[in-house]
Amino acid sequence: MRLLIMRLKRMLIRSNDLIFPMKKYLLTYNSLLAIGWLLLLLYTMANGLQLDRFSLLLLNICQLAAILEIYHAIKKWVNSPPMTAAIQVASRVFVLFLINLLPADAYWSIFGMSGLALILVAWSVTEIIRYSFYFSQLLDKENAILRYLRYTLFLGLYPMGVTGEILIILSFMCLYCSIILCLVMGGILLSYVYFFPQMYGYMIRQRLKKIEA
Repeated sequence: MRLLIMRLKRMLIRSNDLIFPMKKYLLTYNSLLAIGWLLLLLYTMANGLQLDRFSLLLLNICQLAAILEIYHAIKKWVNSPPMTAAIQVASRVFVLFLINLLPADAYWSIFGMSGLALILVAWSVTEIIRYSFYFSQLLDKENAILRYLRYTLFLGLYPMGVTGEILIILSFMCLYCSIILCLVMGGILLSYVYFFPQMYGYMIRQRLKKIEA
């Protein structure tokens, strides 16, 4: 019995040795990205929701860092399904690639807002709230306001972001028009028809669990 207790203590110590560095890493990761997206939002708003070299670099850093979230999900460090994380990250990284290629005057607009402006607002606000919420969870001090914002604002921000992404894809298609490119981009646009309802439905189900339960 004594030997069993000693073994259990050793296993607990080893488990803590793994948990504490991982938790410290996730706290650092979430806090840095919350600050990064906040800085990007404030800077671009002061700049008329336009990108310059600094803000484009910051956008690339913040968004490419999200690739790590697929690894976090695979390792089960977070509760997100790996496939859901992969779909969200892949669509954004693809749009980010197009943003790096498009000139400032090439973006399509809707109701006076360009696709770039839409995604800058939608992505930034979403990520500031999301990373701040995750940070509070890691401290075991889940914030009720952040939880409400996390599972409520997406109702408007998600469609806003998807609209911006579609406008950016259309902008790219018009600027670099070719048969092959149009076929590829057309297929990507069709994928939004399939994946958007699934992702939106997933978030609504999460809202029912977290807020309305």
